Amino acid sequence: RLCAGRFAALEADAVDATVHVTIVRGAGQCFSSGYDLKPAAADERPYYTAGGDGSWSRHVTEGWVHIWDLAKPVIAQVHGWCLAGGSELAVACDLVYVAEDAQIGYPAVRSMAPPDNQYHTWLMGMRAAMELMLTGDAISGTEAVRLGFANRAFKSEDLEREVLAMAERIAKVDPEIAQFNKRLVHRQMEAMGL
Repeated sequence: RLCAGRFAALEADAVDATVHVTIVRGAGQCFSSGYDLKPAAADERPYYTAGGDGSWSRHVTEGWVHIWDLAKPVIAQVHGWCLAGGSELAVACDLVYVAEDAQIGYPAVRSMAPPDNQYHTWLMGMRAAMELMLTGDAISGTEAVRLGFANRAFKSEDLEREVLAMAERIAKVDPEIAQFNKRLVHRQMEAMGL
């Protein structure tokens, strides 16, 4: 679960001259099984969000945009399950590398609600997005790459090594240039309506 402490770590990386790229990954057997769902959505949140209708959706989406706006590249290293809010966390990152056997989906569309971050159509196109939104099915890491959710898929045992190699490659680029390039891509997505 990405909470205020985790945002603080990402923010610290963004201003640390010795850090050029950050990797977000899950501990244990999966990347993330999703939001920490509680009976009361009004429970204390890790950072301020205006109240009123839609406050939960606004709260989590503001978190994803917060990652999007960080100066330095953030990589999602996805293994195991990557579900619901976990998939939103992954797509908020600049690059997504997955294990071939990862399982990525948004099962909440079957009984609760659509994603707060409407990424499916933007990343995967209308047909794939429609199928995933109507079924709630999960896709493999390999399929996630084919559909545009992720950059590359690797065997589980190779994932960490490959992600570190990519992070090292990115770290060779001057941080100011990397920041400019990252913002350029994001601003184009925003201009297109994302």
